[in-house]
Amino acid sequence: MTLTGTWANEYGSLMSLSVSGDKITGVYKSSTGSTGEYVVSGWQTDAEPTEGAGQVVCLAIDWHSVEGDQQDASWNWVSALGGQLSIIQGEENLILNHLMVASSDFEGVAKTGVYIDKLAYHRVATTLANPPGKQLNKGKTADPLTGKWDTADGATLLVSVIPDSQARFGYINGTLTIDNNEITISGFTDINASSDGLQFQSVSIVAKDSNENITRALGGWIELTTGVLSLQMLSNHITTVDTVYTQTDIRSLQFKKLTLG
Repeated sequence: MTLTGTWANEYGSLMSLSVSGDKITGVYKSSTGSTGEYVVSGWQTDAEPTEGAGQVVCLAIDWHSVEGDQQDASWNWVSALGGQLSIIQGEENLILNHLMVASSDFEGVAKTGVYIDKLAYHRVATTLANPPGKQLNKGKTADPLTGKWDTADGATLLVSVIPDSQARFGYINGTLTIDNNEITISGFTDINASSDGLQFQSVSIVAKDSNENITRALGGWIELTTGVLSLQMLSNHITTVDTVYTQTDIRSLQFKKLTLG
């Protein structure tokens, strides 16, 4: 069993996902705030969910619509989601904790901040329309996020950013080293934050930690005036149905960029 298929949540938003190995790609259609189609990237662990144990998942979403809809403030935002797919009374339940990174004010929707929600999805189809493929520019960009970052307690991020073909957002590649374990990351960042006159550049990073059999979803921003990268990290654990409330823990990380000489 994989997450391949179309999923709906209680708000009526639809998420169409495709899985290759443990890597997830897809498209999100939102019914809240603004409307559009948005790219999704993520990871799932290998073991299929059972009545006794879930399958952990992490997802990153960039809220710059890829369908040419009317632009608004949310086009600078990203989200990071983490949780697990559980089998409850024979039915699939995808429960994800959600960090919505609102890097600018959106009148009538949200002030600048990182918002926390818990979303429940159910499968509405086992097939899906083909999601948009990655359309990258040829090279990495000298984005503020590009480079090596570390925290006071020893976590390290090594990040490169590649803009999509229309420079709507940036794809993140690289590694996260945490608790002496290096893992591959993917995700999104708002490469237009500076040119749009924003103080914060939104960042969403996702990774699968095979050694710990968990996934990690990190959401936050670079404060462009100080150069500090502040992220909230959701670590997602396999649990039984009875202990699903312990599936995700949260930790704050503050990175500073290393100066390489």
